[in-house]
Amino acid sequence: MIRRMKVFLFAAASALTLVFAVSGTATADSGPPIEGQVQNYEPLKERLGTPDVTVLSKADGPVTLDQFKGKFVVLNFWATWCGPCIRELPSLERLNTELGGDKAQVVLISQDRGGFKQTDRFLKKLKVDFPDNFIDERLKFSRAIGVVSLPTTILIGPDGKEVGRLVGSAEWDSPEALALVNWYLHEAGDSMDKKSGS
Repeated sequence: MIRRMKVFLFAAASALTLVFAVSGTATADSGPPIEGQVQNYEPLKERLGTPDVTVLSKADGPVTLDQFKGKFVVLNFWATWCGPCIRELPSLERLNTELGGDKAQVVLISQDRGGFKQTDRFLKKLKVDFPDNFIDERLKFSRAIGVVSLPTTILIGPDGKEVGRLVGSAEWDSPEALALVNWYLHEAGDSMDKKSGS
């Protein structure tokens, strides 16, 4: 029942986003919808490139986030000792399930020093699953991208550039959060259509 409600809310948020986009230039001119659960979201006037600094991958060792170019990424910084991080992880997992991974996905970066042994055990206990989760043990990437507190969630466009961030926790599968993410997905779709000449 809860699952069906989440799917319904996601579909409703998607439909509302499309309605606003089709109804005129007001939505495009006023920017992304920022209210309710995502009221602390701060969009950037000019997009910023993400740092070319590595994070630790369980399978491949040190990697950069270049592998996600072409996708819209919800990049979440968290830690097992961070209470607000723990509370929002289930909603991030539900968002990731709804996004499907084809054009958009949630990516986790942990600041834990205990490695994947610590984070894997914790995520399993919490009963959440994220295929793409990384560790920033020495906090080099976090510092380079300007993360100063946890949780912080950064939205990154398909071009690999940051479009905005939310410092603090949120219910990422709430109607407001889904409307925000869908606004950027729609914008990215329009942008790619223009580039392809369609």
